[in-house]
Order: sequence, then C-alpha cells, then structure tokens
Amino acid sequence: MASLECPNCGSALVNEAAVCRECGKEVNVVETASAPPAKNSRSKNIPAILAVFLAAAGGVVLLIFTDLLPNPIKGTSTAAIVNGEKISLAEVDRKFEVYQKMSGKSGQKDSSSPAGKVAAAEARMRILQTMIQEKIHVTEAIKEGIGVTPQEIADRIGVVKKNLNYSDKDFDTFLQKHDMALAHFEKRIEKDLLIEKLIAKGTKEKGLSEDAWLAELDKRAKVEILVR
Repeated sequence: MASLECPNCGSALVNEAAVCRECGKEVNVVETASAPPAKNSRSKNIPAILAVFLAAAGGVVLLIFTDLLPNPIKGTSTAAIVNGEKISLAEVDRKFEVYQKMSGKSGQKDSSSPAGKVAAAEARMRILQTMIQEKIHVTEAIKEGIGVTPQEIADRIGVVKKNLNYSDKDFDTFLQKHDMALAHFEKRIEKDLLIEKLIAKGTKEKGLSEDAWLAELDKRAKVEILVR
C-alpha cells in the first residue's frame, strides 16, 4: 500500500495515523487515501505559460498582418511577377503616393491608427491588382505582336491637350504639378494605346466580346503575387 501524506504539511503518516505527528492536524484517512497525488507546481504552470505565450504570439501575428509591425516574410523588393515581368514594391509605393495625393485627407482614416493602416493596406492591394491587370494586358499585347509608334503617342498627347484646352505651357505646368516627366507620360500613353489595340484585336479579329477576350487573357497569364 502506498504511504499516505498529511494534506497540511506533507509529512508521512505513520501506520495511517489519524493525527499527524509533525503538525498535529487531524487527518481523514479515507479522504487522504482516495485523493489523487498532488501535481508538481511546475506542471501546474505549463497551461498558464502556454496560454500567455499563445496570446502573445497571436498578438504579434495580428500586429504583423495589420502592418503595425514589419512582416519578416516581406523580405522582397518585388510585389508580383506577371508573365515573367516584375512589379516592384517601389512601383506600388509610387502609385500609392499618387493615390493619396489625389484622394486628399477627405474621408480617409487616420493612417497612424490600426484601422487606418488596414485601410491603407487594402488600398495598396487594390492598386497592385490594377497594376497586375495592366501588366497582363501590356505583355499579352506584345505577345500578339502589337506595337505603338512614336507618332501615335505624339498624336494622342495632342488629343489630350486639345480636350483639356491646354497650350504647350499649360501642359508642362500640368506635368510639373503631378510630379511627372514627359517621358513617363508618354509611357503611360503607350500602355493605353497597347491595351486599346489588344482589345480591338480580340473583338474584331477574333470575334470575341470584350469581356470574353479579357477573361481569356487573364486565364492564360502567369501571375505570382509575392506580397499579401
């Protein structure tokens, strides 16, 4: 038979005594014999320690996903790869800065608050998705053998100036106001023309609706998003 211990001081009970000879406390031998052995105090603390650890770890994960802490997984300068071409995080950052300038502070959440950071992250992801779609269309246009001449770009810029009723000086002021070099604006026009020609090729030459043609382009594109 296993030896019994005093529930008060832990001393061994000699011959199942009803009174502990060490502390003098009366002992109920039946209850003492049926009680489970006491667990090591260190073992008792394990669930509590795990709970604290998991709570802390969960908090860190939450902070990372809301961008309150830097995400160690985001160790890349590339946001996505579309048909073998990269979209850099720097490009996304520039587009996001333009978005912020155009949006102003009206209706925007405080960017320093958790909700503001989440809103900013969602906006950046929408911008990235738009850039991915544009990259798909531009790369597919090149695959289709579509090109744009410098004269076509110049002609389109002339149309833009006419529609805005801008003189050459007004147009230069417009570019400066938006921190955009003429070469960048020309690149923007080139992309627009490539996409227009791509859509026209699908609808006219292939006999598809615009939605069906764009869906086919999306389906055959190879896209890898490297950030979440």
